[in-house]
Amino acid sequence: LILDLPASTRALALGNTFALGFQDSDAVFYQPGLLSRAQGHAASLQRYAGSATLTGFSAGRAWLSGGVVLGVQFLTYGADISEPVQGDDILGLPADAGSLRADGEVSASELVVSAGYGRTLMGMRMGVVGKLVEQRTGSQSASVGAWDFGLATSPGPLTVGLALQNVGPDMELAGAEVPLPRKLTLGASTDRAMVGPLDMSATGGLSYRWNGDLVPSVGMEVAYWPVTGRTFVARIGYRKLPQEQSASPVTFGGAFLGDDIILEYAYEGFDSGDPAHRFSIGWR
Repeated sequence: LILDLPASTRALALGNTFALGFQDSDAVFYQPGLLSRAQGHAASLQRYAGSATLTGFSAGRAWLSGGVVLGVQFLTYGADISEPVQGDDILGLPADAGSLRADGEVSASELVVSAGYGRTLMGMRMGVVGKLVEQRTGSQSASVGAWDFGLATSPGPLTVGLALQNVGPDMELAGAEVPLPRKLTLGASTDRAMVGPLDMSATGGLSYRWNGDLVPSVGMEVAYWPVTGRTFVARIGYRKLPQEQSASPVTFGGAFLGDDIILEYAYEGFDSGDPAHRFSIGWR
């Protein structure tokens, strides 16, 4: 499940659409083609009702005429696996973010450690990410390796990218095969444009998942800077999720950028029950 959850506070507020025109180190979770320019550090925490918590960390810097980025995601929750469950809920593990809000009887965790490198060749930004995915439920555990590949280019005020993610074998857990959520994503983002006293930008994406789902998403940012070095940002996004997913299609959030520090917030609602809140702090 962790590979389907939002991995960036900014992206979650934009409908889980990653803004391609910026240098966020969280690009390691979305678009390897941006790693040649990814800089800084970011740490985030998302809390679901109950005991489920999703944490993340990413860091990037220039290296060997390109950029290298490290990312870590860690999810803990309670799973109810007392009885076999058919369909997508293999071994009774949650397949929907909304189910994380219900406490299960068995402690479970999921971990992803990613490392990537990107550089620009012949005007095209490209990158690759290798990742280790681990899942633990009670006394059972399993791990598997996977790869992400990405390309990005910036024709004028637009950045366009194509990413293929989670390429690897199925994970074998307790005698069952747990498939990775392989997906191909085409995204585009505009540069910030001045509209009176505001800076505005838009981003959008279309993801094709190997199970046949198409997930479109769009987002918009509006930034206001009353003084130099102090910027306030409002964000809103929309995503069309598969029918079996309970998360709300609309997300929103905001950020404060002060000199070298970034504070961010995102809100994720569900069809019913308590929402989830995500916070992050970053350094540039």
